[in-house]
Amino acid sequence: MFRSKFREAEDSGHALYGARQIRDIRMKLLGIPLDLVRSRKQPPLIVGRTAKGGVGKTTIVGNAATCLALSGYKVLLIDGDPQATLTGLFGIDWLNEDITHIGELMKRASQKLPTNIKSAVRPIYEGGMLDLIPADITMADDSWLIGLMNREQAFVRLLEQELDFFSQYDVIIVDSAPGSSLLATTFMLACKLLLAVVTPEPHSIAAMDVLASNVHEINSAFKNREGNLEVHIVVNKYNQTKKPHNEMLATLTARYPTIINDVIVRDFVGFLREADPNEIRTNGTVLEKEPNSVGARDIIDLTKSLIKRYDIRLADYRPGVEAGA
Repeated sequence: MFRSKFREAEDSGHALYGARQIRDIRMKLLGIPLDLVRSRKQPPLIVGRTAKGGVGKTTIVGNAATCLALSGYKVLLIDGDPQATLTGLFGIDWLNEDITHIGELMKRASQKLPTNIKSAVRPIYEGGMLDLIPADITMADDSWLIGLMNREQAFVRLLEQELDFFSQYDVIIVDSAPGSSLLATTFMLACKLLLAVVTPEPHSIAAMDVLASNVHEINSAFKNREGNLEVHIVVNKYNQTKKPHNEMLATLTARYPTIINDVIVRDFVGFLREADPNEIRTNGTVLEKEPNSVGARDIIDLTKSLIKRYDIRLADYRPGVEAGA
């Protein structure tokens, strides 16, 4: 049930289910018509965010997207970080490939030009189950945003202009760059609930104050939004054998008692095996490479909680309500 390149040779006797097959099976079991078309509206948007690098944000985003796709949901991943770590995680060598990144798509939309957004998509799983809009280092040049009218709304405008494209997915997930930048702000402004990844370490927790300040600025400056921007925290790289980790986790839960996810993702060495800089094509998420590991188990539990928290639904199906009604 993952990309065939990660299949163990000795496991060839087991059936290999693709994400699309899993979706069809789930929809049949739930009594959802296979030809049901999603309503023409934006699906739930998850923006992965952190004020400090090195916390494993891309690992959480990439693995959660994989888990969602392998649970039958149609997922669009957007690499919003010029470092292109998410792009590399899925085996795309952005240094040697022709990339059209999300910044370029927003620029075209702002200039009233055709975005050709479909040509920017790299399919990870067939059938549109997991698609990626990749990134490269050229996205760091966001100077075009500076003189743009309502520049913070650039991503919102793209979502609106290409609604037919975006509405085909059950969820959109953006991996934004760490720290504060104008590009990151455009992603934040488009969502209702940020997914903030932190580690149980002093510098990571202190960086939450910076993120909280950014959120406060957005809520103060854009009062015409439909509700305030809120934050949902995921704790990553937790090692229960380390006393400082236990102390910092206690600090986090005391400071943010209502917005921390109940699932704590443990420190797992398999996450370090996801990417090989010398052989990018072999890269892949823990859920694909080591599906029976403790790391994969944490990701599965986390993803289940995110499905509920962000109200992610197969084909936007609600019992008694037809999609598109």
